[in-house]
Amino acid sequence: YNKRMKTIPVTSGTAGVALWAGLILLLKFPPDWVNLASSPVLLILASSLYSLVLPLRISLLFSGLAVLMFNYEMVPPQNTLHVDLHEHGMLLVTMMVVSALMTYLLRRQKQLASLERQHAQRMMQLMQWSETLRESDDPQLLLPQLHQLVFQQAGGACRIVLGFQKPEYPEREMLGMVQQEGFAACLKENRPLGCNTGRYDNLEDLYLPMRGKFRAYGACLCIGPGALEAADGWVSHAQALLDQMGLACERRENLLRMQSERESAHNQKTRSLFLTSIAHDQRTPLASIMTCASAIVEQGGRLEADQVRQHAELIYAEAGQALRLTDNTLTLARLSGEGVSVPMQEESAEDIVSAVLQRLRQRNAAQLPDVKVEPGLPLLECNIMLVEQVIDNLLDNAARHSGAASTVQLQVSREGETVCFEVSDQGRGFDVAATGDVGSAVSGDRARGLGIGLQLCRAVAAVHNGSLQISSREPSGSRILFCLPLRPPRS
Repeated sequence: YNKRMKTIPVTSGTAGVALWAGLILLLKFPPDWVNLASSPVLLILASSLYSLVLPLRISLLFSGLAVLMFNYEMVPPQNTLHVDLHEHGMLLVTMMVVSALMTYLLRRQKQLASLERQHAQRMMQLMQWSETLRESDDPQLLLPQLHQLVFQQAGGACRIVLGFQKPEYPEREMLGMVQQEGFAACLKENRPLGCNTGRYDNLEDLYLPMRGKFRAYGACLCIGPGALEAADGWVSHAQALLDQMGLACERRENLLRMQSERESAHNQKTRSLFLTSIAHDQRTPLASIMTCASAIVEQGGRLEADQVRQHAELIYAEAGQALRLTDNTLTLARLSGEGVSVPMQEESAEDIVSAVLQRLRQRNAAQLPDVKVEPGLPLLECNIMLVEQVIDNLLDNAARHSGAASTVQLQVSREGETVCFEVSDQGRGFDVAATGDVGSAVSGDRARGLGIGLQLCRAVAAVHNGSLQISSREPSGSRILFCLPLRPPRS
């Protein structure tokens, strides 16, 4: 409420005065059915009606005048305020008391009903505002809507300025030094300040915080004489609206903190698994190299030439494997960075497979896989070095775990708008459930994994907007499908 809200509407006030005037005219010029017996009932009925639309004091005044008019016109001797009979005096006193009591009770009941409606409306508004804040991803974006709600509660009797760390809305509002300091003090103390708050009552304006559980997330500045009318109830409701905003900001801050902590924990876990995978993949070839080198150093004089050659060949092969693992790690680290741009050009699937087979021959592979390439495949827009590295990893892993290179098959075919490189073998299958995290797919007695190589394949597929699918029939073989779109989107 404010003064304008207390003012009786013109139409209602006019109707009340007209009703009272009609009653006076009826007493002044009574028809046949208006007499000393019926007019008291008519007077009480009329006073009950105009008391519903007129202020209490005016209603009591009109009721007293109506009783005096009744005495003047109806009570003998007429046209005088003198009363001859004792019962007539009792009648006038009773009418005065009943009329005043009815006027007071009806007016009070109307006020209580109005307060109940107001409380219900405010409760509904709080529920709707709470629901709006709950559905918002960022409650701070609702600052203009909060400004409108508080301004409506003040009834326009004062200017409203809102902000979080500083006054922000409306932007055009210019504040003085005292108002800015009061705003900062309200944020710091997390308590209402200013007139009628018990703190800094000498301030001309009212400061209300957006209270969270532990601190204020913003403040509201009420500028103008309407801020002095805190007793009318609008300030307490405005504070409830502001507290809803403060709690919503606190919930969002806690949610962001939890997400950050969760992401940090996940990144730490991923980093640990990544390092574990690197150590695991590098340890096997390095152990073989150290074993062969130690044998040559310690038993070089007793070893035959063929044995030394075998050790040297094993050292060469394991060193090549360690080099490939290092290349995979470096490539994966490069692809995992932000804003990665990979150059692509049109390449044929036949050239990619031919380059991979040539690399296998250079490593003195005892047997090459069985290769089938569908004729007439369209050109692929890709980075040929990355794709070759993926296929080389898949074939090398299949050959090492299948027991015989001849059981490894590479089939290239078109499926819809993609070209798929399918590598299958008859070796130990993958533990498919364990290949979801970096380093989880490790070698063992029951399952095998690609470690860094698997993550590299997934990263290359993601860069090309492709896919990597693993199916396994553990322990009787596995099937890996590396698919690339014909026209991947450019980065």
